[in-house]
Amino acid sequence: MSERLSNKKGLLFFFFNLWSLLNLAALDSSITLAKDTETSQMPEANSYASENISFIDTAVAEGLETEAIWFGFDEEVTIATRHETQISKAPSIITVITGEEIKNSGFRTFVEILRIIPGFELLKDEAFGAVSPAVRGLTGSEKVRVMLNGHLVNNPFSGGAFTLFDDFPVENIKRIEIIRGPGSAMYGENAFLAVINIITFDAKDVDGVIVSSGYGSFDTKEGNIVFGKLYGKVSISGSVRYRETNGFDGIVTSDSQTINDNISSPMPPPFNFPPASQAPGRVDDWRREYDLNLKAVYKDFYVEGLYINKNKGPFIGPQFALTDESDMETNYVFAEAGYRKTFEEKFTMKPRVYYDQFDDNLFIESLPEGGTLDRNGDGVPDTLYPDGLIGNGKVIEKIVGTEIPFDYELFDGNIITLGLEYRLINQTNVHFFSNFHPLTLEPLPSIQDFSDSFPFLKETTRRIWSVYLQDTWDIIDTVNLTLGVRHDQYNDFGGATSPRIGITWLFMKDASLKVLYGKAFRAPSFQEMFTTNQPAIQGNEDLNPETIKTYEIGLSYRFNKHVTSSINYFYNDISNLISLRTTTTTSQFENFGDAHIQGIEMETKVDIYKDNYIFMNYTFQNPEDDNGNDLPFVAQHKGNFGVNVHYWNYINTNLYTFVSGKRSREDGDHRDDLPAYALLNLSVIGKKFFKTMQIQGTVFNLLDKDYNDPGPISIPEDLPRPGRTFFVELSYQF
Repeated sequence: MSERLSNKKGLLFFFFNLWSLLNLAALDSSITLAKDTETSQMPEANSYASENISFIDTAVAEGLETEAIWFGFDEEVTIATRHETQISKAPSIITVITGEEIKNSGFRTFVEILRIIPGFELLKDEAFGAVSPAVRGLTGSEKVRVMLNGHLVNNPFSGGAFTLFDDFPVENIKRIEIIRGPGSAMYGENAFLAVINIITFDAKDVDGVIVSSGYGSFDTKEGNIVFGKLYGKVSISGSVRYRETNGFDGIVTSDSQTINDNISSPMPPPFNFPPASQAPGRVDDWRREYDLNLKAVYKDFYVEGLYINKNKGPFIGPQFALTDESDMETNYVFAEAGYRKTFEEKFTMKPRVYYDQFDDNLFIESLPEGGTLDRNGDGVPDTLYPDGLIGNGKVIEKIVGTEIPFDYELFDGNIITLGLEYRLINQTNVHFFSNFHPLTLEPLPSIQDFSDSFPFLKETTRRIWSVYLQDTWDIIDTVNLTLGVRHDQYNDFGGATSPRIGITWLFMKDASLKVLYGKAFRAPSFQEMFTTNQPAIQGNEDLNPETIKTYEIGLSYRFNKHVTSSINYFYNDISNLISLRTTTTTSQFENFGDAHIQGIEMETKVDIYKDNYIFMNYTFQNPEDDNGNDLPFVAQHKGNFGVNVHYWNYINTNLYTFVSGKRSREDGDHRDDLPAYALLNLSVIGKKFFKTMQIQGTVFNLLDKDYNDPGPISIPEDLPRPGRTFFVELSYQF
């Protein structure tokens, strides 16, 4: 404990020294760049006039100037308080990525964009191929709440959204708002490490049709249509997209079946099974996806829907052995209808109802043909699967919900928010087919139906009642206080209460300070609670939610109209982490262990002129468990640097690099830490050379850097990641 406190003091000392340097730079900037400052040239008043200005007039003038500073400091966001608030006043550490910045970067999917966010890193999951984000020192997609236009899209089965949304297209993204830190006081479940809201284009943003098509490495093909139009009082907008790719073809030289082959070969009969491993071989990372999004607005009413059909390979697979017959399919649909009405400019209500459905059909070949397993637990493979080890699980999650939030402006600068929400989640239609017995792993001559006798999941219903209350109050023109609390009551594991408090202070012109505290929770997923009839993994219905307490201090300063910087310190105290704990016979999900994470995030953006800008950020984080050991897979140091140059009306060039420090291993893994690496991307856009036509070419990992993501011990050389790749896109707006 004393060592942890010493580390915290050291970081705080470093933090405030940096802020002192920032203030000195600000003072120097205010002198040398006075000509660039909009309010620097003030007429000098004579002494007689100064003496006769009343105190009230001065106070009013200062109040108006301060309000103008608040509103001119930065753009407005809704993610922090559920109503429009300036980023500098919002009681959260927030990042906003605009559609133009996304376009300039050349990123193709939503998840790629997250790499440029301070505190974020992207890891590949070896078992099922999804992207697993690491945020502020902790990994897990189930700890990040993802929303599309405010609608939660996390899957109740896994708890995460990245398996389905890692390839979500960027063409229809107007902006992305991100809270770095807890958000359960407003949003409840999954708002643990971060909250992400993807905002799509409205009809007025498009006013026509944008058609685009592209081709890239690994035989990647894309086609996109984005549309939007006003028809009197009705606006309609949306997008249609198709994408397919053979996926990254990285080589795995040795896998878990290789280990079994090496054990079997010198064994006497009947345990000297012939080699079956497909290693050295390519990972199975193919994907195919259809997306359809539609929004319609009439006066104060709106409806929105989304449909995604996605098929994909498992990358490697749950037994960490290369195979070639897996196909994981998900169909996802949601529909939402809502209404927004303001009465007498004081009272606003925004009721909504929604329905979601996730249909998962997971055909998994866990071992290749002729694969072997050690069923007796003595270290020697003793069972042969001539057709491979095959399981086919099917499940449907249905969600029905309603939410009624109210905003009331009690007086100028004070808004009270009250919200009520109810969610009914039903896990049903569970089916399981396999060519092995689910309990004993005994091989069977064919695939058989165990849906009635040994379902792999328990059919269940989760009911969630929620109420939240928030008060945002401009105590004075330069000080804002936010108090909030939310309670979520679950029928299957109990309740969780999430408070927060935030103070923002404009302590000098164009400089703000944030002092924040928040508590959040992460509800156990259906997979963690209700997995059953499996020899390797068991659920646990007695799980408690993971909880986090976060303390943050944020400082931001706009040196002039070109340069803005910020620096943030955070400390996370995490309890009841859920993980798989292995016994002599099986692994079960348990609440095991706590974590303590502190770090510093620094950002600077320089807007030079129009679309010419520079951005950079750096994150230091120190994630530790209760014993002072580093948490695995997370780099202590990471950063981004990007330059966008629009030097000619027809050409835009973007150069971006991501740098990650070395990453540590899990306990019991004695391999060396993964080394540091850097990735450089280059994107060039040619536009307006023929009406509204644009052509864009992007090279990812320009320097062909060889790097890996952490893999299990049974894959000694870790998980290969792509070298130099490219994508070219042509678009036209009608």
